Amino acid sequence: EWRISVYRRDKFICKIGNEDCKGRIEAHHILGWTEFPELRYEINNGITLCHSHHPRKREEEKRLVNYFNELVSVSKI
Repeated sequence: EWRISVYRRDKFICKIGNEDCKGRIEAHHILGWTEFPELRYEINNGITLCHSHHPRKREEEKRLVNYFNELVSVSKI
């Protein structure tokens, strides 16, 4: 249910949406599942990314938190 809600809010497209987009879309937790259990099912803690843009390492995820939050806040308008 959380994943589909994130997809719907983001119109089923990668929020980065540049020429590098490829692969299936994935719902990504902006603040990690294990570190922030209270945010696991918060829609605004999710972002739709294509497989190419989905971070693969925790360090990269942490570095991108502010950027992802900006993209999500734009979605709410």
